[in-house]
Amino acid sequence: MRGKKHKRAIIETAIMAAIASLLVMGTLNIPILSILVFVIPVCFIILSVRHGNRYTILSLIIASLLIRILTEQVYVGFVFTIFAPIALTMGYWIRRKKEPYEVIGIGTAASAIAIFIFLQMIALILGVNIVDEIGNMVNSVISHQMEMLSNMNIETIDPNEALNYIMMVLPGLVVVQSMIGAFVNYYLASTIINRFKLADFSLREFSDFKLPKNIVLGSLIIFILSFLTRYIEGIHHASLISNVTIIFVCIFFLQGITFISFLLRRMQTPKFVRRLLIVILVVISPLMTLVALVGLMDSLLNVRRAEK
Repeated sequence: MRGKKHKRAIIETAIMAAIASLLVMGTLNIPILSILVFVIPVCFIILSVRHGNRYTILSLIIASLLIRILTEQVYVGFVFTIFAPIALTMGYWIRRKKEPYEVIGIGTAASAIAIFIFLQMIALILGVNIVDEIGNMVNSVISHQMEMLSNMNIETIDPNEALNYIMMVLPGLVVVQSMIGAFVNYYLASTIINRFKLADFSLREFSDFKLPKNIVLGSLIIFILSFLTRYIEGIHHASLISNVTIIFVCIFFLQGITFISFLLRRMQTPKFVRRLLIVILVVISPLMTLVALVGLMDSLLNVRRAEK
């Protein structure tokens, strides 16, 4: 029995490595598929939940070797540095049956740390200042966009102000990207696990996601402490407050879209319509603040508990 289980685990290890390698190659060769790079960890998360981190590490090594054969060496480092931490940590915590917000939180932390380490590694290998390089790329994009808007006779803001703001909130944007990545990977993995019964337990649905009860108090304390840093020399308090604001808007935005999904489910809205509306809310950026306020309201009033 044990030998059969080990054989199945080895087969799944190879399959997940092959799927991940194909996804990487697809994102490199077909530009429209580049967004799939953020969901590659799903393969390894599922493997970790089913068979543990030992087989997941083996699968990551196999995938790295395949990618090394098919592409440049930098992508091997990308797979190991970016994908491994989020897959191993989230898979381990799902296996321990932790709450979704705990799994997503640890996945966010692992992903953000991995991104910062990867950027530092690139800077050391290439001998460049990575912040300056990112600034140059952002400046090029902003200048191009401003030129397009000017040609259309649309009033634009000062490019330098836009560049300075983006560079100021860059750490917060990295954390937000990590948070969204962890959130998407968790619910894609949980949907697949539940749909095909790949684990001996069920994971909660998207609309059941809830932040911890003390999130509002915790965010208030963090904002107060961030504001008080204005009295400490050497700390750029405006930059700190901006980054904290971006992070908490994203946190409550995630709560908001899951709350809206909960309401739509309670109204027995068809799944296709429900998912379409959620996609629209995510894509239309001006609605982000409104959805975040809905999430804040749900956290304060615990509306879902009252509904139940």
